Amino acid sequence: MFNVFEMKSEEKNETVKKDQSNFLRNWYVWIISMIGLSSLFLLVTFWCTNIFQDTILSSLIIQKGTTSFDFWERPPVKLIYKFYIFNYTNVEDFESGKANKLRVQQLGPYIYRETKKRVNVQIHENGTISYQEEKSYQWESGNPENEMIVVPNIPLLAAISYFRNLHITAKLLLNLGLSTMNIKTFLNLTVNDFLWGYDDNLYNVLKALSSLQEPLPYERFGILVGSNGISKDRITINTGFNDMNYLGIIEKINGKSIQNIWGDEKCDKIYGTDGSIFPPKWINNYSTPLYIYVKELCKPLSFHFHEYGNVHGIPSLRYKMSVDSLKISSTDSCFCPKTVGHNASERKCPPTGTFNVSACNSGLPILISLPNFYGADQSLIESIDGLKPNETLHESFLDLHQFLALPMNGSSKMQLNVEVRRAIGMPYTGKMKDGMILPIMWYDNTLDVLPQKFVNIFFDAHFVITIVEQAFRWGSVLVFLSCICALLIKVRNHCIHRHLPLCENVSVGNRLIEG
Repeated sequence: MFNVFEMKSEEKNETVKKDQSNFLRNWYVWIISMIGLSSLFLLVTFWCTNIFQDTILSSLIIQKGTTSFDFWERPPVKLIYKFYIFNYTNVEDFESGKANKLRVQQLGPYIYRETKKRVNVQIHENGTISYQEEKSYQWESGNPENEMIVVPNIPLLAAISYFRNLHITAKLLLNLGLSTMNIKTFLNLTVNDFLWGYDDNLYNVLKALSSLQEPLPYERFGILVGSNGISKDRITINTGFNDMNYLGIIEKINGKSIQNIWGDEKCDKIYGTDGSIFPPKWINNYSTPLYIYVKELCKPLSFHFHEYGNVHGIPSLRYKMSVDSLKISSTDSCFCPKTVGHNASERKCPPTGTFNVSACNSGLPILISLPNFYGADQSLIESIDGLKPNETLHESFLDLHQFLALPMNGSSKMQLNVEVRRAIGMPYTGKMKDGMILPIMWYDNTLDVLPQKFVNIFFDAHFVITIVEQAFRWGSVLVFLSCICALLIKVRNHCIHRHLPLCENVSVGNRLIEG
């Protein structure tokens, strides 16, 4: 009798095992399981990693044969330069003593469109790329060829600055030479000549003298002489191929990562991008500034996050250049040029809000500031009549795409000034005090209107990618939970239909489903 019961029990157990095996082999269970595992993989990928974003951002890598390389080599978005020149209107009254201060009248804008190409490109195996910039400027607006201006004689002020620390004999020889040239402290020029170059007897003499040591780089003197054509500087940047966190960062200029300009490794170090591209990680933390290295200043400028905005209806991040960007603090006093003479180890810092670039520009007494001395020492504004600093008109900013960190809009403004450096025995500086800073001109460099194809790219990179990412995120969660529920229901129904003990193991799941 006991054997009969044991046989029936064994038959029942075999039936249970057979039913369980059939259940596991059920195609429905396998499909749901595979879908569930796939959704779990997507869930982990989109919620716990940056694989999706990194894959999209990898398209920014500057790699030959890609669209990003073509855009980088031949930028389709042009730059618009608006030049404003300070015309000195009371020079005669000032020199005769009838006026206590010089007065300026801001003329312009004189507008030019810049076309830039990157040429002589060489790709290196270490993930960097070297090139030279080729620029050309096309006139757009203004009347530079006919409008006359009165401006300081920069070659004269540069010569006096150079000779004032030499022996008295050298000063006398310069004075004698100047007296035969009918040299004037202020010149009457057309805007076009002032910008793009004019023949100057003094400059020709200085050019001949400099050829004995370090020759002057240009045949004629002009504010923008040398801007057209291929730059002599060879720049090396990171392509982002090995690490996207270094995309676009300038590694070297003319083969050097540390320049010999300021006499201090901290200030001589090259750091930042050229402003056309930024590592995406720089905009992940809004407290982290953007750095743009300006080789004409031999210095990086910092831009700080200011506010959210939008360009063409696409959300953007606005970064502004702080008014303190050109101010020198105790931590970066190495940007102050070393003095010439007995105290050559000492440094002399310029007035607050100005930056002395003499060391970076063949010794010319040139200082940089924001337009109309905005944010600079009040004494600079009061020393010249006609200056009207304005935050809205004279601040610099960048509007970056929130995901790609590419500029969609921007305005970079900078003012060129010349410093008066008096010399004993040389009367050409007249009533102007030693160290007086004369504003010359300022420019507003803006991005041209974005082509529609770029607007479409930026639109897709924000809205389409965001929608796709969120769809995969929440879709994977929904599908995964649906698969779990489907499996629990399948198990429950199977157990109930077969009256199997397996139901005891899914009682909790049943209650969840029924609840």
